Formats: sequence, structure tokens, C-alpha cells
Amino acid sequence: MQGRGSYGGLVAAGGLRALKGLCADDRVPRSVHTSFFGPVGEQPIEARGQVVRRGRFLTHARVDVMQGDGVAAQVTATFADGRDSGVAVDGPTRPQRPGPDGLVDMPYVEGLTPTFTQHFAYRWTEGTMPFSGGTEPRLGGWCRHRTDPGPDRHAAVLGVLDAWPAPVVPLMKRPGPASSVTWTTTFFDVPAVFDPEQWWWLGSEALHARDGYAGTRALLYAPDGSLVASMEQLVVIFDRPAA
Repeated sequence: MQGRGSYGGLVAAGGLRALKGLCADDRVPRSVHTSFFGPVGEQPIEARGQVVRRGRFLTHARVDVMQGDGVAAQVTATFADGRDSGVAVDGPTRPQRPGPDGLVDMPYVEGLTPTFTQHFAYRWTEGTMPFSGGTEPRLGGWCRHRTDPGPDRHAAVLGVLDAWPAPVVPLMKRPGPASSVTWTTTFFDVPAVFDPEQWWWLGSEALHARDGYAGTRALLYAPDGSLVASMEQLVVIFDRPAA
């Protein structure tokens, strides 16, 4: 949980898993878009999915995440077969940063850090800690699952991507929520096997923040340094400046 709702990575991963089962083929997810309409509580959810279109190479599908009497979130995904192409562009290389060995894990503090963070290990490499009143809207560091994320490598990647706070949270001067409204992920070179014992590096920044909303962008790199995924979010910030 993250406050009164489940953290977004869990909701998005659950939606993606439902869509994979609905499509029932070997096409690989290339992008996932999640809209959060409200907090998803601890109660069971129901996934109501639909294949919107299945073409020669692409499949588009969506699922409504139901809880109670309403739709709590919607996850849409594009699945695609690989195609022969002469165009190849390598992603940006991972920045040179200290490795995870020798860095200290961010502690889990009950009642202060979100409940779900106890299931991840974090080692900061840049930016300030959450709620420290920092001046730079960015953060970066190493992260890995503390528990088995399961056999779905794309769902495991979504979990690591959303494990980090939004890069505007370090600018806040006291604890307060910052919640995703929309979240779009594009997958690139996702390893065939997700090793939960390995460290993944994420760097994120806020592109703009005003009027209680922020647009953010993040890049996630595999243990071997290859670019795995990108993420863009619209985040609502629940802070109030001191009088």
C-alpha cells in the first residue's frame, strides 16, 4: 500500500498480466499506459478486458480495473511481433555512477515511508532524499526486488519502475503524497530472464511542475547497462506551502 491505495506499479502489473492472458499469444508488450481514476484499496479487484484490435503485427488491448461499484484504473497496452528492419538506434548509455556495492540501503521507516517500499531495496546515487526540501527535481539510484517478483519479466520491470518516488518529492519540505494520474511505459531491451538478485539503475527528472501537477520522465537500465524502459508520468502533488 501507499497511503490509502495500492502503489501504481502493482496496479499496472496486474493489468498487464490480465491483458497477456486475454491476448493469449507470443506477442511482446511494447508499451503500457495506465490511468488512475482513484485509489485501489486492499480489497480484491476484477479485471474486465477487451482486445480492441488484433492486426497483422500489432495487438491493442485494454482492461478496466474494477473495485466496488466503479472503475479504479484502466490499463491499455500494445503488443507487437518483431519485424525485419534496417533501422537500429541504440538508447542512451547509462550514466557513470558509483555501483551499488558500498552504498547504504535506504531504511524503511514504518509510518513515514510507504508500506510497499519494504519489498524493495534502494541505494541512492543522486538527488536528495524525499521531503528534504531539495532544489533539484531529479533523483537516481539502484533498486531491486526483495521478494520474488514472479515469472513475468515485464511485470517485474513495471514494479521496479514505479518503486521510486516522483522526482518532485525531494523538493517537498514535509511528508505528503504525490500520486500518479497517468503513467506511460515503453519497453526496449527487456532481458529474457529477470534476475531479482541483480541491481537496476533508474534516473528520473521533472520536466515541469506548476499548480500542484508535475510532468516527469525516467529511464531504467538493466544490470548490464542496457536501456530497458522509459516512463513518463503526470503526477499530482498534495503539498501546501507553509504560511
